[in-house]
Formats: sequence, C-alpha cells, structure tokens
Amino acid sequence: MPSHLYSIIAPLSFVLFSFLYLKAAKYFKIYDHPVGRSSHIKQTITGFGLFVLFGLMVYCIAFPYTLKSFFIIGLLMMCTISFIDDLIFVKHFVRLIFQIFALTLLAIELPFDYISADKWPIIIACVIFGIGVLNAFNFMDGINGMLGLNSLVILLSFWWLNNHSVDLEGKEIQFANPNFIYTMISGVIAFMFFNFRTKAKVFAGDVGSIGISFVIFYLMLSLIFKTGNYAYFLLFSVLGMDAGLTVIYKLILRENIFVPHRDFLFKKLVHVGKEKHLKISAIYAGVQALISIIIIALPLQRKLSAQLSILFIGAVVLCALYISVRNKYTKQRIIRIREIEETE
Repeated sequence: MPSHLYSIIAPLSFVLFSFLYLKAAKYFKIYDHPVGRSSHIKQTITGFGLFVLFGLMVYCIAFPYTLKSFFIIGLLMMCTISFIDDLIFVKHFVRLIFQIFALTLLAIELPFDYISADKWPIIIACVIFGIGVLNAFNFMDGINGMLGLNSLVILLSFWWLNNHSVDLEGKEIQFANPNFIYTMISGVIAFMFFNFRTKAKVFAGDVGSIGISFVIFYLMLSLIFKTGNYAYFLLFSVLGMDAGLTVIYKLILRENIFVPHRDFLFKKLVHVGKEKHLKISAIYAGVQALISIIIIALPLQRKLSAQLSILFIGAVVLCALYISVRNKYTKQRIIRIREIEETE
C-alpha cells in the first residue's frame, strides 16, 4: 500500500476502533473499579490499550511480511495475557513467565548482524532489562496522560531518528519500517484523546501499557544495535530513572516490588504533593522531550567515550533530581502525619 494513502487510512482506522471499543466496553462492563491505591474515584473503562493489537493488525494487512514473526508472536502473547489480567486477575508468576518467553522472542529478532559479541548473553540481558521496562510502563496508566504523553515523546523521537540515523560507518539507515512507527503514534494519539483529561474516559489497562512498552523496547534496542549509539538509552531516561530508583528504594526497605504501590515519584507528586495529573504528565514528558532533543542533536554516533560520558552525566543528573524531589515530598508527608497525630 502506498505510504501516503496509509497515512490517511491509519488514523481513520483508530477512529473506528475507538467508537467500537467504547461501545463494546460499556456493553461488556469492562471497567477499572477504584481501590485504595487508585488515583481515580469513579469506575472507568479500561483495556483501551487493545489499540496496540488493532494497530498491529491494520499495519500487517497494509504491509504484510515487513515485521519479523517472533516479534509479532511475542507482542500477541503480551497483549493477550495482559488483557486477560484486565478482565480477571492473573497471578504475578504467570505473567512473569509470559514476559520472559515473549521478551526472549523479541531479543532473538534483534539485528545482531551489527554487533560482534556473542548474542546469548545479550539476549539474557535484554530479557532482564525488558522485564523492568515492561513493569515500569505498567504503573504509568494510573496517572491521566502519563502513559500517552511519554510514549508519544519516545515514539516521535524514534520516528525522527528512523529518518536521520547513520550506522557505525556513517551510512544512513532505517531501524524500523516508518509506517509501523506511524501506526503506533496514531494509536497513542487516539488513546490520549480519551485519556488526557482531568477525568479520563478510558484507561489503557495492562494490555496498553505492556503492549506499547513491548513495542518501544524493541524499537529502542533495534536503534541502539544498528547505530551503536548507547546514549540513546536516555530516550527512556526519565521514567526509567523513576522506576529503577524506586525499585532500589523498595528493595532496601525489603518490600515486595511486584505488589502495586504509590512509591513512584510521579505518584507521590500527585498523592502527596496534590499536584494535578495532567501537570505531572506534562512535566515528565517535557523533561523527556528536552533530553531527547539534546541526545538527537549531539554527534555521538562513532565516539563510544562520548556516548558513555553523556549517558553517565545524564544518569547522575536525573538521580540527583529524583533524590532531591523525593526527599522534599517525603518530608511533607512526615509533617502531615505529625500534624494529624497532634490533632487526635
């Protein structure tokens, strides 16, 4: 199919999907009911993240045989088990098994022709890192606009780099089909139309957060493997740093990292700092966009020392910012608890 025709068909397809899914979700009562840790107070339609599978279907019909089969199978597995979890609870162990298997399939399909190291240790490392990425995204859907805005910033960065990247020899390359990235961008925009609101009409659910993170993780590793530019890890640095340091914090406290919680910094900003959802989502996306622009603009493709230096500096700055803001809101929470105790 001609790309210019697909650029019209893809957005229209997601308009149709949105209409049909909202009708179906109301009919089958696919709702997220608020619990003690929820950020919403009314039942909200969930599972809208099926747009990832719908986009995959539309893309594969328009451009058959352009995606690798193991990646498709892995994405189907992740979206299926995640949607089931949106409908009925699935044990963490079962989900972990599916994640390991799907990520292994994803890693096998990476462009290993561009690296000289033994691929199996890299595959294992990708699976372990991927589990962290998937679960980091999985907690984002609780804050209105967080998943959509940040995914959009990352995907737009990929779209730009896909048209302007060079390999280790300085030759222009594409690490993905541009129409596939465009499909995912269109789906995220459709989701944001209903989610980026003070009172969200839909949540992506596990199927959306896991599905889009699976796609983003594959695109990121494909980009890094083909360009040899490790600084591109910073394209996921803001949420990655929040998730990574929060996990370390909970491990230090010997808490279960697999139990849903409010310990992520962006959730503390909402629940403790009483900041608005859309404001926090915009700040996170804005910081990530600024970092992405800087990384894209720097000529680091063939300078490993420069890449690692930028990666280290970026990580240190984000760590310092995370610790500073977290300490501020932790102190506020302690003060409020003391005030409540004194009034009782």
